Amino acid sequence: MRALRAGAVAAAFVVCGAVQAAAVADAAVRASSGANRASAAGSATTAPAATTATAVAAATAAADPEVMRTFAQGRVAYRRDGSVVVEPVGIAWPALAALAPGSFRAAIVYLHGCDGIHGLALKTADLLAAAGYLVVLPDSHARLDKPPSCDPLARRGGFHRGVLAWRHAEADRALKELRRLPAAAGAPVLLFGLSEGAIAAATYRDEPLRGRVVEAWTCHAGWPEYRGLRAAADEAVLTLTSENDPWFQDPALRGDCSEFLGPATPLRQSIVYRAPHPAAPHHDLMWNADARRAVLDFLERASAVAR
Repeated sequence: MRALRAGAVAAAFVVCGAVQAAAVADAAVRASSGANRASAAGSATTAPAATTATAVAAATAAADPEVMRTFAQGRVAYRRDGSVVVEPVGIAWPALAALAPGSFRAAIVYLHGCDGIHGLALKTADLLAAAGYLVVLPDSHARLDKPPSCDPLARRGGFHRGVLAWRHAEADRALKELRRLPAAAGAPVLLFGLSEGAIAAATYRDEPLRGRVVEAWTCHAGWPEYRGLRAAADEAVLTLTSENDPWFQDPALRGDCSEFLGPATPLRQSIVYRAPHPAAPHHDLMWNADARRAVLDFLERASAVAR
């Protein structure tokens, strides 16, 4: 128990230090936004070894403060005392750091769409948390230098090709922070992405994963780095899209992810909602009961697999 409490305190300091370091870095980021735009197109920079948790957080933020901001200003959804809470990372992390391993069925990093953490993203996180999962939602819009990557009203994307590498870096940072958390020790870790976040979830390739959920993406694109799936052969994958998604009417974007999955199995599935299914003409899918059921069933199977 003494070791567990020590680990909990260290994990809490990591996030508190991260929030403070990200805040201190704001002025520097504003002064060098052009340089950040160029450098952020690569993957997240790994912090050098340090002797204290706060030094790790400060070094990470100093290396790429924009990426750390997306984690430090993100949200966390989890069950506490029988109820689901959705809180800012800076509030939730100290409480989570005090929990023992085995507190959650699995840990999930949720990557929102191009328009940010909106209502459906929070409802999805709430659903997953109610089912016993720990859900971390990095906020890509917490960046001080954030060019628009889409027009939600016109249903048009592709304004910022480099955003994919940014989203990979944000996912990587959140996954690394999760792995430092005692409550997530030994728990399966998965990625869940919606739309732009789904592209990042489909093509992420750094930290090992138990599985990934790809919602509202076809795995087809003209840009090669956006195309396909980068999941390891032993990863569970669920992809969900609709036949007449209004965002993907361009011929280069049409289709689904099945050709990149290999033979369909309970742990490798591509679901396409076709007419007359009510989800067939829609982009976001987790409002639909069938999609919610498919995701929860998949996560249960994926989390139970021994590796």
